[in-house]
Amino acid sequence: MNRRKVHRFFIAFLYLIAFNSNLFGQINQEDAIDDAYPYFEPCVGEVLYQSDQIKTAQGQIKEIDFLKTHLDDCGESSTITRRLALRLLELGDTNYDDVGVDLEQDKREIFEEALVLSRKALKQDTTEHLNYEQMSMAYAAIISVSRLKGKAVLADSVRLYAEKAVEINPKNDRAYHILGRWHFEVSQLSWFLRKLSKLIFRTSPEGSFQLAIEYFNKALELDNIPVHRYWLGMAYLRSGNEEEAVVHFRQVLELENVQHNDDYFKREAQRLIEKHG
Repeated sequence: MNRRKVHRFFIAFLYLIAFNSNLFGQINQEDAIDDAYPYFEPCVGEVLYQSDQIKTAQGQIKEIDFLKTHLDDCGESSTITRRLALRLLELGDTNYDDVGVDLEQDKREIFEEALVLSRKALKQDTTEHLNYEQMSMAYAAIISVSRLKGKAVLADSVRLYAEKAVEINPKNDRAYHILGRWHFEVSQLSWFLRKLSKLIFRTSPEGSFQLAIEYFNKALELDNIPVHRYWLGMAYLRSGNEEEAVVHFRQVLELENVQHNDDYFKREAQRLIEKHG
């Protein structure tokens, strides 16, 4: 074989290797998508998978930009719309760490955009329990940056959408947690806020620490994770049962981290054990 033929053969061989490498990479990626999102149509699964990859490699802002760009690639997909809304809520949430935005006006803009997208997701699929859960979280976020009148106007929206979520899917632990938080927070409402709500709606939201405990326990039955256990402890603490609260705070420290803010809950649990234990 002469030098020219050897060269052509070598180039052809390199192209073959490159082609097979791309092919194997494509197959592996498709397998990865199927493993990560086995119950979604291929287009939706691919967008979600790429979203995960971008978040890991480039961060949350880049992931949000990607989701906005590809929001309608798969037609009316409430799954993609809901993920974008959720990422915006996470971006604006600085309650547990220093990640996200700092200015309240920026938070409001982000949360309002998340609420618009949450409504869009629900309109795209009114049978999906996660869309009702998402609506509940979006309203809770708006309330967190609202004045007293806004809190009074929006308070019941959080509860109503969470109740609808568990009505559709009784195994939605996050929706039970939201209901627990709703009763926990409403139980601490000031007299003035209750009066304001009654003037607007002719009714006043009624929360109960006991109902908060029941909802947090339901969430724990479905998924024993730090955030559920911590807030169950907080509900016992606010209801006056310090001994039971400390039991749950100790259990928080023993659980594996599964969410980005679990270290915060563990630090707080340790602090409360030292204070009330």
